[in-house]
Amino acid sequence: MGSVGSRRWIGGFALTAFLLMLFSSGLPARAHSGEESYVYLSIFDTAIEGRVEFPVADLGEVLGLEIPQDEPGATAAISASLPATQQYAKDHLSLGDGNIRWNLEFEGFEILEISNGTYVLLPFTVDRAFEPSVPRLFNASYEGIIESKPERSALLIIETDFGSGTFKNEEVPLLRFTSDQTNQLVDLENPSVFKGFAAVVGLGAEHIQIGSDHILFIIALVLPAVLLFRRPNGWVPATDFGSSLWRVVKIATSFTIAHTITLTLGGLGIVEIPSSIVEPIIALSIGLAALHNLRPVFFNKEWLVAFGFGLFHGFGFASLLSDLGLDRSNRIISLFGFNLGIELGQVAVILLVFPALFLLRRTRLYLPFMNLGSVALVAIAFGWFVDRVFDLDVGVDRIVTPVLLWPRPLWIAAGITLLALGVYKFERDHDRLIPLEPQTSSPESAREQAKV
Repeated sequence: MGSVGSRRWIGGFALTAFLLMLFSSGLPARAHSGEESYVYLSIFDTAIEGRVEFPVADLGEVLGLEIPQDEPGATAAISASLPATQQYAKDHLSLGDGNIRWNLEFEGFEILEISNGTYVLLPFTVDRAFEPSVPRLFNASYEGIIESKPERSALLIIETDFGSGTFKNEEVPLLRFTSDQTNQLVDLENPSVFKGFAAVVGLGAEHIQIGSDHILFIIALVLPAVLLFRRPNGWVPATDFGSSLWRVVKIATSFTIAHTITLTLGGLGIVEIPSSIVEPIIALSIGLAALHNLRPVFFNKEWLVAFGFGLFHGFGFASLLSDLGLDRSNRIISLFGFNLGIELGQVAVILLVFPALFLLRRTRLYLPFMNLGSVALVAIAFGWFVDRVFDLDVGVDRIVTPVLLWPRPLWIAAGITLLALGVYKFERDHDRLIPLEPQTSSPESAREQAKV
């Protein structure tokens, strides 16, 4: 193997590591202390939504209620006293601009049971249409729990705000309320389209990183990309690096075009398909792509499989984007940024697995490896399909998710690549590499074959 080829593989792997580390922030976990209250705000173009989260132990004490710590007991207790609970939140939280106090409309509740205690979540909307847009500077006042228990504090967290590039933030606070400081200024000045765009790019890349089903679908498509199907011999090694890379490019491009179409249609609300239909089909796509490796139908045209099922993956991406509650004015740029992030994540996955597959393609281990991997993917896909159609937990997520939890895929890919390099060298030194088909292409391809 020539030095140019080695540098290509090393460079590709380094780029992969950089891309994944760049977008590896992941979703923040709830880190509620059990002793603090929380006010979450989502800032849209002309509306504000939010919720207040009270520790039920403190809430019960200040309201004179017996609220159990377990979720069923807390649910029953809050249901019986919901009007009083909502009124308490409304009386102790104030948002406004200047001397104008905005009216807050509370509706419903949820119970969150965590290791540090149980919280009641009270969602609300600001009963006002802001024209032309929500002020970037406004007042916030909060005295809930603090008024009766001055040792307590509360955090105000901006959960969603395109202008500051904030999405799904659950733990980074903007303000802290204490008994000495209950009135503060929410300052969201200097909004930037670039901040919002960069944030949704990161979300797109993150979705590939944490989306086990999308990762496995890409792997199922890439497994045969370093091979060619020839009758009557079946799968044989691809002749050179260029042809293998071209097949991967076609697969990735077809997948991109397909999911871009449906991501756009779904993201703009033109076509909407329930997740109860989309998610099982995404699971099914993994199994059928893997079965195609075992019994190819569109042999040497895997890009057709990528395109067909990529349409459904696009609707899956669109459902995630819709959960962000983006305003229509930001929808187009968000679609573009989210799609770009998906492509960066997809490229990272391909660069992770491609070097090892290319190294192994001429060894006698590759076909058994591909077949065994494809059978495993079929089993995983079947488990997910049953789970998503019949709402039965068959344990697939408990097995797959820990394996694909960042940064484990990077270390696994690095280990497999090193192992593949060792297997390749062993097979080459013992003159056991599978012969390549005669070259009929360009001199450049011939030189590439000679190096490998």
